[in-house]
Amino acid sequence: MTMFKSRPTISGDMPGAKKKVQTSIILRTAMTLFTEKGFSQVTMAQVAKASGITVAELRSHYETKEELLIAAFRFGHRRMEERLRTIISGDLDAHIGQMFDACLDGLMPFGPETHLNLLLQATKDRTLMEIVRRTSRNVNFAIKAYLAQMVSLSIIDEVKEVEKVNEELVTSLVEKVAGVMEGKDLAEIKKAWIAHGKQMLSPSSKTTVAPLN
Repeated sequence: MTMFKSRPTISGDMPGAKKKVQTSIILRTAMTLFTEKGFSQVTMAQVAKASGITVAELRSHYETKEELLIAAFRFGHRRMEERLRTIISGDLDAHIGQMFDACLDGLMPFGPETHLNLLLQATKDRTLMEIVRRTSRNVNFAIKAYLAQMVSLSIIDEVKEVEKVNEELVTSLVEKVAGVMEGKDLAEIKKAWIAHGKQMLSPSSKTTVAPLN
């Protein structure tokens, strides 16, 4: 009776076997290339080569570099939404700080320098500008929902002119984080943004949240 051995489930060391590349690696590689070479100058072939895969393998995940960029921002949005859904204990400062971290996840999933570089490129690329604007709108929606959650948890009073406050929070964050390019410390930038946010939000008489059981 002939016995057949089962094939290995891990193909990393098998000759000719395809390596499975994590999509997060592909996205990070693409964002690095977009920053270094410019979005309009990067080709799918360059992204594939830098990621260590073939163009066919890359296109099995993303058809175009626009899809790559959108997927990169979606990666950040998922992290942002997870952070904003987490109920924390703390005062108003702690909650605005959580909002800051969430905005960074949503707007700048691969770091402030990459995002700010893309913003600069977007002034000359309509497609890129539309993707960046769409990302900003999604972050605005998420922050608006978080503000409503803060009201329901008695962290802050009802926000007057919430659309204006929402837009100011996101816009001012991008402006302040731009200081990273000048060598400013991100922790100090966060501290300044929290202080700015407190000027627009009125703390409720109950400013702490009891931990969930």
